[in-house]
Amino acid sequence: MNHAAVRAVSMRTLNRQRANIVLSTYLDDKKVLTPKEVSARERIFEWDGVLRWKDSTPNARAEIGHSFHDLIRGLAPPHSITGSRRDIEAKLGNLIRLYNGEDFLVQYSLAPGVALIILKEGAGSMVQLKAWALALWVAHRHHKTGRDYATGASSAEAILDLHRTTLEDLSRRWADCIERLAAAGWDLNAASLETGSGSRIRLETKTER
Repeated sequence: MNHAAVRAVSMRTLNRQRANIVLSTYLDDKKVLTPKEVSARERIFEWDGVLRWKDSTPNARAEIGHSFHDLIRGLAPPHSITGSRRDIEAKLGNLIRLYNGEDFLVQYSLAPGVALIILKEGAGSMVQLKAWALALWVAHRHHKTGRDYATGASSAEAILDLHRTTLEDLSRRWADCIERLAAAGWDLNAASLETGSGSRIRLETKTER
């Protein structure tokens, strides 16, 4: 395969920057851009992992392929003195139930503006792309509303509700999105969102006797 052919193949894969451009355009305008159209919009230098909605200023970033311990740390930072994590079981249980039908979890921390994407065993390129789309849309919706989430139980419920409504909206449109991306010439089988060797988790349901 010559250099031109290699470049043509790589331009059809959805790395982080291209995923931002393609997904935000589809979710906002219901339009699917081709690899050639996206190539004209790509930045030569882009911050790694930023969640940029179309051409707006990025207000969050995503990290994909994190471990279960990273998820725990993100959900409930330890107390500065005791080291205990407040309400961790309830927060973790709510998140797991929300993403029960998906092969990923997304934990969005408002203060640093970071979305941790946790992948379950067997999560392939399509799963990674949907997880990235969700993180992108959650961050955009939070920024767009300008809502100031206070700390406490009400904040946790509001953030969880933001995740829930966004996941429902995305799931309703996902089959159409994937079909149209493929028709536009994108290679959806190439996993280009993880830039290193990421972790996978296995969640098992305990049956009570």
